[in-house]
Amino acid sequence: MGYGGPLADFKPVAVRKLARLVAEGAPLVDVSGAETYAEAAERIRASRRSEGVADVGNEEGRDRLHILPHIGAMLVTAVRPAHVRSVLEAARDAGKSQQTVRHIRRTMNAVFAAMWRDEAIPDNPVARVQVPKSKQDRRERAVLSDEELIRYLGWQHPDQRHALGVLERQTMGTIARVFGGLRAGDLHALRWEALETEDGRFSFGWAPRKKTARPQLLEVPEMLRPILFDWWERAGKPKEGLLFPSLRGKQAGTGEKSGVSHAAALRKDLRRAFGLERWSRTAQRWEPVPDRALTPRERELLEGTDTVKPVDFHSWRRAYNQALADAGLSAQQASALAGHADLGAHARYLNNTAKMRCVPLAALPKLAVHRTVLARPMPKLGALDQETSAPEWIRTTDLRLRRPALYPAELRALT
Repeated sequence: MGYGGPLADFKPVAVRKLARLVAEGAPLVDVSGAETYAEAAERIRASRRSEGVADVGNEEGRDRLHILPHIGAMLVTAVRPAHVRSVLEAARDAGKSQQTVRHIRRTMNAVFAAMWRDEAIPDNPVARVQVPKSKQDRRERAVLSDEELIRYLGWQHPDQRHALGVLERQTMGTIARVFGGLRAGDLHALRWEALETEDGRFSFGWAPRKKTARPQLLEVPEMLRPILFDWWERAGKPKEGLLFPSLRGKQAGTGEKSGVSHAAALRKDLRRAFGLERWSRTAQRWEPVPDRALTPRERELLEGTDTVKPVDFHSWRRAYNQALADAGLSAQQASALAGHADLGAHARYLNNTAKMRCVPLAALPKLAVHRTVLARPMPKLGALDQETSAPEWIRTTDLRLRRPALYPAELRALT
């Protein structure tokens, strides 16, 4: 479908073009040009945010990381299907998953479809491009066991310059594991005013649920309350603001983290917590421990294997969902507690639960076996391959809450 006249006849585009030319002091000769993709995306994302679209923040991140470097400066009228295809292929060749490439296509489509509906462009170039085929990594993602979580929480970075950053990741991971399985984006958006900070009780709170835009009121488990209280106290007992604000840039201390991945830092923490590296006080750096090889379990977590992908920060949410299933909750209950939009989304997390690995006795044939060799029980997925006594693990669960005398009596009893 074509236009009936020049693009300047389309009033919203013409007005924006005119305003830009006036601001730049350019002679007002020709206002028939179109917006660049960067300009159109900024305008349309703002409109979608005002309409309550939940995924706008993620769309802006995909624009910044994957789309703007390729077509950001191009006029939307000049973008062709070949340009769209090149964006998708670049993401695929960079190792992004099929799902991520699909999200990138959807992000571009939101801009071009809106421009097409407004008759600002003759057709939508994204509609003519399919997601390029790529080899999908169908391995399961490694998930920390509760024992490994406890060991991680008991570790402290010896260098005070980095200790707070590690404590922040430990606190975020614990919240994600026990409070609604929060995603990283939810943790970045979590605010003190969404929690019951009065008298440091922290008995309930609102999970942001940025992906579905459906904030959810949840009880805060008792084991999490002292940890939240400690982080609150370290922050100066604020009544409002972000729990985990950006640490760098113009909005350091107040703005929301953006474009931050915690996966590499988490795996680096785990290497040190498991004793694979040690801190050299003389050299002021981490050094490998001589003759300390990775155990099979550590290799799964830190590097991945042919069957398992290495642990990432979303593993806290996976562990939460799998624990709900192993606890015997119905799919409806578990899906509601995890804040899933539908049961299908929840079902994707359950392939790695203990219940999915053991065949019920009733499903086996009734064979008369007279003699067999006793098999060793299947190891728990996530158990460490090195011996650590239970008392040692128990002593590490305090998350360095060193000042119990300052806590309210009811919280002091929990520590």
